[in-house]
This record gives sequence, C-alpha cells and structure tokens, in this order.
Amino acid sequence: MELLLSDVRWMVAPLLACLLLSATLVYMGIHVLARQVIFVDLALAQIAALGATYATVLGYDAMHGEDSLPVALFSLAFTFVGAGLFAVARMKRDRVPQEAFIGIVYASASAAAILILARSPTGGEQLRHMMVGDILLVSMPTIATDAGLFAMVGVIHVIFRRKFLAISMNAAAVQQSGVNIRAWDLLFYMTFGVLVTRSVAVAGVLLVFSYLIVPAVIAQMWREGVANRLILGWSVAVAASVTGILVSFWADYPTGPTVVMSLASFLVVSGVLYYVIHAPVRARAMANIAAMALFAVVFFGVLSQFEKQPEQAAAAPMSVTDTLLEELNHEGAAQLEAVGYLGEIVDDDRVAPALMALLDRTDSEQIVEGVATALGALGDARAVPALQAAASRGYGAFLRLSLASALVELSNSSGYEVALDVLADPDAGFARFQALELISAAAGEDFDYDPLETVDANQAAFERIELWVRELATREGSSQFDQ
Repeated sequence: MELLLSDVRWMVAPLLACLLLSATLVYMGIHVLARQVIFVDLALAQIAALGATYATVLGYDAMHGEDSLPVALFSLAFTFVGAGLFAVARMKRDRVPQEAFIGIVYASASAAAILILARSPTGGEQLRHMMVGDILLVSMPTIATDAGLFAMVGVIHVIFRRKFLAISMNAAAVQQSGVNIRAWDLLFYMTFGVLVTRSVAVAGVLLVFSYLIVPAVIAQMWREGVANRLILGWSVAVAASVTGILVSFWADYPTGPTVVMSLASFLVVSGVLYYVIHAPVRARAMANIAAMALFAVVFFGVLSQFEKQPEQAAAAPMSVTDTLLEELNHEGAAQLEAVGYLGEIVDDDRVAPALMALLDRTDSEQIVEGVATALGALGDARAVPALQAAASRGYGAFLRLSLASALVELSNSSGYEVALDVLADPDAGFARFQALELISAAAGEDFDYDPLETVDANQAAFERIELWVRELATREGSSQFDQ
C-alpha cells in the first residue's frame, strides 16, 4: 500500500493531462487528416515556440512565474499570425499543395528559434523542452486551467461543427456554394492554434503530434463516419496513454517519449491486423510479416556485434556525478531524473549539499519527493535541517510522510513527529495508514490506532503514540548530549 499510495499518485496529473490531450487532439486529428495538412500542428507549435523565444529576447523568462502570462501571450499572438497564413495559403486549384507551404513555415520558424537560442546558455535545454515537454511535472492547477480553455474552444467547434466538417470533408463543394472558406479556415486554425500552443507547453511537440495523428489514422483504418472514428480514436488514445504511463512508472522511462512509443505500438499492431485481414491471401500476408520481423531481428543483431569496446571509447570530459549535479540547475524532467541517480552516489560529499540547496529553492512537489528519497538513501546527517524545514512548509500528507521517512532513515526522531502530525490530520485520509506503518515499524506495536476510524475516535491511541514519540525524542536528545 505504501508504494501504491506514495508513488503512483505522481502519475495522476500526467494521466489527466494525457486524457485532456486525447479528448481534444483526436477530434482535431480527424480534421487534419481530412484536410491533408498532416504537419500543420508541428508548424503551429513551432510558430508558438518562436513567439516564446522572441519574448526571451525582450527580457521575459517563462521559468519565472510573473513572466509566464506575457510569454504565453507572445506565443498566442505568433500562433494567430500563423493561422492567418495557413488560411490564405489555400489555393483554389491547388497549384502548390498547402502541405508544402506548411513545411516551409515549419522549417523557417524552427531555424529562427534556433538562431535566437544560439546565444542562450540554456538554449539546448529549451530546444529539448520544446520537443519532448515535461508532462511528468504538470500540475493540477495547470490541468484545470487548460481544461477550461479547451472547453471554450470546444464550444466554438460544437456551434460551428457542421461548417468545419463540411469544409474539411469537401472544401470544393462548400466553396461552390458561395461560402468564404478562408474566413472559416482562419477561425479553425486560430482555435486549433490555441489548443496546440497550450498542449505543446505541457507535453512537447512530439507527444502532441502523436496524439493528433496516430489515433485518427487508426480510426480512419477501421471506421467510417466522424462519430465512429471519434469513439475509436478516443479509445485508442486513452488505452495508449494508460499503457505508456504505467510502463514509464514501472520501467523508469521518461513519460512523454514512452507515451509516444505506446501510441506508435498501437499503430503498428493496428496496421499489421489491417494488412492481414484485408489481404487477398492471409497466409501469404502473415508470412510477409514474419519475414519482416525476422529481418528486423537479424538487422539489429548484426549491428549489435559492432558495439564499441570500453577501452576504445573516448574519455568523457565530465564525470557522471558532475553531469548530474549540473542537471540540478535545469528545471524539468531531466532535473527529476538527475535527483534519482544522485541518490545512489554515496561516495561524493558534494551530492547531499547540492540536493539540500535544490530542496530549499524548488516549488515542484515531485522534486521535493525525489530529493527526500535521495537524501534518505544517502544517509548524510547534514540533510536533517533541510528535511525538517521542508516538512514544515505545509505540503500534503503524503509528501510530508516522504520527508518523514527520509528523516527516519537518517535516524532522526523528528520524522516520527511529522508522522504524528499526519495522524492528527482529519483530512489525511489514506496517508494515516502509511503514518501508522512508519511508527509501528519502529515501536513494534500499533497502539490500537485504527486509521479507518476518525481522529476523535482514535484519541486515546493517539495519546499513547504521542507519548512514545516524546520519549524517543528525549532519549535521542540525551544520547546526543552524552556524545
């Protein structure tokens, strides 16, 4: 229960973010496939990123809370300009495919962003963030805000759904009826741009593109009609999201790329099934698939024989520890991964102070959780004051218990005092189970405390636990005094 409640809860926010992206982007993906503008989201995303990059030139920093709104407005302004460009790029006779124009815009916006970031000391990290995002670090307030924004866009598409779908499915017929297609395209791409701008800020370009295209492609393989394709597309997106996040959690892989590969796996399986079912001779189709699988095994098996031997590898300019310590200065998923690895390095005196400094300055509860676990594993008593200070900040019950567990691992009785506070919290819920387990493991008894009962009903048991904690703290203080 301890593992389930204390660790899996960090997957709730990423899962909700993935479900929100699924609900909106799958619908947009059906439009994108029908309009044959497959890479329009990449182009709009890159234009939005260019807007954020231009904001940095004017002195704004998206990492600072007070600058986040101006940076978002810069991105949105650039996105609306891009929407206007795509709306007017549609040629009546398609002399030049619209997709070609979209590709040119994407390449130009990418190059401009790279040039602007070339002189930034954190340019590489910013470019990485644009591509893969940091969905693991998404917060519940961000999800709630984006859900409200996406709902407003959804209302627009519900009101004008007939017009949008008619233009996507048969633009020529709509144009012959006298409708101003460019005006409707402008509205479509502007709303699309709002979704893409916010989605990329949370999940990165790769994951947004995958949600937009992969479920829609699978749905188009197997279903006819917009409603049927929406249902199948949403089902695929949800299933792939859950699968990817679970694999990311248990295999310790980056969440965003893992979900992308989960979506890709669903597409591969769907493509294979479609190929076999619709093949004139199914036995021959299955033989072809087996041959391709065998080729892949042989191909990678042969290449693996050319693995470079350790003695041939060039010496790294920085040690692994130096690299990980440097990552602590860069906010995002890389920082969280570095914290986890640093918790295994017990022979370097620089690690604990660096983690303590990060614990003092971070606003991310995921980072606090990771640092607490790492400091507990390191066993460095210097971390006690930093952990005590963090435990007093008013975090949620589970996070306070993570800090308490770290203090206990450092043989400091204040960890049990934190657990005692959780037992006294009527809103702690299931966290009281974990608090009782922490105390019972040391005391050898549960003091007849029942976490299923209310705090008031456990008053007598609570007083016995409180007495035990006080006696433990007294013995610890006397021991330190004698030393």
